[in-house]
Amino acid sequence: MTPLATSELSVRATVMTPLAAGGTAFHRDAILHVGPDGCIRAVVPAGVGRRAESACSPVLDLRPALIVPGFVDAHLHFPQARIIGRATGPLLSWLTESVFPEEARFRRRDYACSVAAELLTRMLAAGTTTAALYSSSSARATEVLFEALRDSGMRAVVGLTLMDRACPKELAVGVERAMRESRRLIRQFHGHDRDRLRFAVTPRFAPTSSRALLTAAGRLAADHQLLVQTHVAETKAEARLAARAHPYASSYLDIYDRAGLLGCRTVLAHAIHFSRRDYDLIAKREAAVVHCPDSNAFLGSGRMKLEPLRSREIDVGLGSDVAAGRSFSMRRAMAHAYDNALALEAPVHPEALLRMATLGGAKALGCADLTGSLEPGKDADFVVIPVSRVPLTLDDALATLVFDNDDPNVARSYVRGRRLR
Repeated sequence: MTPLATSELSVRATVMTPLAAGGTAFHRDAILHVGPDGCIRAVVPAGVGRRAESACSPVLDLRPALIVPGFVDAHLHFPQARIIGRATGPLLSWLTESVFPEEARFRRRDYACSVAAELLTRMLAAGTTTAALYSSSSARATEVLFEALRDSGMRAVVGLTLMDRACPKELAVGVERAMRESRRLIRQFHGHDRDRLRFAVTPRFAPTSSRALLTAAGRLAADHQLLVQTHVAETKAEARLAARAHPYASSYLDIYDRAGLLGCRTVLAHAIHFSRRDYDLIAKREAAVVHCPDSNAFLGSGRMKLEPLRSREIDVGLGSDVAAGRSFSMRRAMAHAYDNALALEAPVHPEALLRMATLGGAKALGCADLTGSLEPGKDADFVVIPVSRVPLTLDDALATLVFDNDDPNVARSYVRGRRLR
């Protein structure tokens, strides 16, 4: 899948975007101007500054359509793309019965290549232009994924899944080998194409990681200033398992903290079963959290509370968490997050959900200077959503985006002004 090159691009439609300074911009009829470098030059109401418009011809008129920033899926699993809907939960039995047997297949390069092609097609069809992906524990499969992403034009963070205990023998990778293969992948792919691709240190979670592996992973992340992504407190049973595996630690988070894995470049998925002290520690370490409401429901893991995170100004992104999540669509993830908040009697406004699915995820992944909003100077990562009529207000546009999820879902996806779909 090769991106189409572009020189300059000007697109006319309804434009909605969160802003880095806060709030949301909404233009019923606007032109998004993209320069030859793939960066946004301006977003201007149609008919305003016609001299500037004429200098950026031709204008691609996509009305009626809604343009929003490309979605940031801050948590999903490459080797689970073909097992969506395997209802063998809760988490620990689901891993044993569904996930681990499937991940073992990724030792075959041909299988990994086939799934990678499917994965990218489905993500782009859903409007995901940036993703944080867990690979399998196979360095070969991780290389395959990086190669597919490199050729696709997508923006991504990818990690070799680290685990050396409490998992099938064929999936366990010892500390020395895991670090050697991680360093090789870093040399090959980290920072590719002006940081469009990055490597993340990715312990699966504490129960499948020895203390030695976690400590080595912490050193690797520090040596290369890498993002760290892992799971935490998804279920109570998992938390008990983590405590038994690491009896020296005072809490689940303390396991990661002692290993040097909890810091300003850490992205924690789920974070459901937390105490006040846990929230305080995340805030102190300036780590980020990814909310995965659909998978939390599908596996019966529990309901994550947004308010303790937001009140502490902790960055929160949104994840599909395929395959426990049942859809690649971040629009559906936003709707699930809305329902989750209502069930907790702590409603969240759709405007906040849009931010989580775009700029919030970009902040969590450390790339908000490049993507996540449609503002001058940023890369032109955006998607085009078909609508039956032009939204009259911001609330109309949000309602269409978040709650009206019937196909057609996304008509076009762009990264750096290049159309990828």
